[in-house]
Amino acid sequence: NGEFRLVRESVIERNDLLRTAPHVVKPLRTVVPIFSLTSGIWQAPLKMINHGKGRRTERGALLIGIGLIIYETFSRANAVMSRFTFVGRRRARQQFPSLRRNVKYVASYYDASVHEPERLALDLIADARATGNASVVTYAAATAARDGGVEITDMLTGETQLVRASVVINASGPLTDITNSALGRSTDFMGGTKGSHIVVDHPQLYAELAGRELFFENSDGRIVLIYPVKNRVLIGTTDIFVDANEPAVCTDAEIDYFFDLVKHILPGISLERSQIVFHFSGIRPLPKQGDALPGFVSRDYRIDESTLANHEDVPLISVVGGKWTTFRALGAHVSGIVVNLLHRARTVDTRGYHIGGGKNFPVDDAARELWIENHRGSVPVTRAEQLFKRYGTRADVVLAELNAQGDDALVSLPDFSAQELRFIIRT
Repeated sequence: NGEFRLVRESVIERNDLLRTAPHVVKPLRTVVPIFSLTSGIWQAPLKMINHGKGRRTERGALLIGIGLIIYETFSRANAVMSRFTFVGRRRARQQFPSLRRNVKYVASYYDASVHEPERLALDLIADARATGNASVVTYAAATAARDGGVEITDMLTGETQLVRASVVINASGPLTDITNSALGRSTDFMGGTKGSHIVVDHPQLYAELAGRELFFENSDGRIVLIYPVKNRVLIGTTDIFVDANEPAVCTDAEIDYFFDLVKHILPGISLERSQIVFHFSGIRPLPKQGDALPGFVSRDYRIDESTLANHEDVPLISVVGGKWTTFRALGAHVSGIVVNLLHRARTVDTRGYHIGGGKNFPVDDAARELWIENHRGSVPVTRAEQLFKRYGTRADVVLAELNAQGDDALVSLPDFSAQELRFIIRT
């Protein structure tokens, strides 16, 4: 889409996360099947100008190669992974026996994956609380602006609390307009799209991926993906305009679409609905952008500044857009605005800040084995390794508790114990 600023920021932040949160952010080899050499090379500039309108054209090897060169150029300053490669039809078939026979090239490069983004969010919350300057309230909503503050309602009990602040930040993602309305400000910032996925239990497909992501152009021109998650396979995604007031659910039509995209790229793989383990949907917090097609709506963010309704002395900052990869850079941008409003100086730079279980993370296998041996106590090595993989260096707290309280595996979920669940609930 020509969003070079965002791509540059994304690859820099991704590389930073591989260093600062290595317990949850992992390198992911990504494979792009390509069907032609020159397709799309002349149409690409025009498509950026007219937001994707007009006849669809596939992206050929030359266009994808140019994109990967730009991609790697942006990340060169803090690169942590190998460079991209291209192979021809014969080697592509060796790597993926079920691949469509008219695939001419395969490009491979390294991206990163976060299998458990919720764990990253919890680590960030725990780090914020540890500063002593942050409070976390769950199952709550901002329901009104009054008396120079924001009314917070407990959605479980109905109890309300008035919170006064020098600056209010609305970072409620796709619900930004809804939150602003509750605060007395009518805005029309958001034009979110639904992204659905399915997770399937399919040993043949899982084995063919061999730890790699397939990232490709489907028959309708959308960029889609197939990639391994633990012992299952994630297939996605759709891009459909939705109303944020309505629940986002994965429909039968979307499931059919996912089955078709697998058949399109891997005709030797057969899927059945009985193999679906999970399906889920979320809403991307995209800005409203006229009549642009969903795939051409900007993925970049912007910041809007206004004030609380009836309280012109209280700034209200609305975050429009944003995504996981660039959360730190976006947070730094917003906090920069806040310190200026408060006439304060920034005292902390979050670049390079190690998150949660990424703090003091062992740098190699030998260091990891030593860390586990020094912290496991009477917990078996395999169980300690499992906890380290799950929590990073925060596993030291879990291991200490299991040594003190026991570690009784759950019958229905033997990879977890009652004691570990208590830790999860408490923290």
